[in-house]
Amino acid sequence: MINLTKIEKDWIKLCKRHFQSKYPFKGKWMNTLKPLFIKIYGWNPDEDNNYRDYLNCVFNKLLDIHLKIAYDRSGNNNQLRGIFEAAFYKGIVRDEDYQLKEQ
Repeated sequence: MINLTKIEKDWIKLCKRHFQSKYPFKGKWMNTLKPLFIKIYGWNPDEDNNYRDYLNCVFNKLLDIHLKIAYDRSGNNNQLRGIFEAAFYKGIVRDEDYQLKEQ
């Protein structure tokens, strides 16, 4: 059996819309996840230009939960997380994208 923490269970329930009355869908998932994020971590991503950190934190947490359930590899995801962060970082120019723009 995979042991999930209460916080991990709350993330799953929110994504499955079990908390509709408490956390209603706000048109974008990033806005819907904010109230639970603020409750858990105690800081507002809209203040002090923390939105990028918020996106990274939410992505990493949801990825960890997914991998924990799919492969039961909790705690061993640091390399995979680093790969995903680098792949989705907007500052990285991918050669394929750059070559397509030149043509």
